[in-house]
Amino acid sequence: MEHNQPTRLNSMQQYMLHLFDRELSPQQETEIRLLLSNYFAKLVDDEMDRIVAEQGITADQLEKEASVHRRTPYHLKR
Repeated sequence: MEHNQPTRLNSMQQYMLHLFDRELSPQQETEIRLLLSNYFAKLVDDEMDRIVAEQGITADQLEKEASVHRRTPYHLKR
């Protein structure tokens, strides 16, 4: 599907472009990527904690669910 409308940057994207309008060392790039990854990982952890508390899920239930295989089996056609 082709989109003819230009993509608009949101305010955070514009801010980030302005903030990083200079060259960064590879180490700085790595550190910034890690900071952003950690930030979003914390959001996921916080949301998971909220859901677990809200639904009263126990550690045993989480452990049991982690071992369940729910992937669709794919059969190779020969």
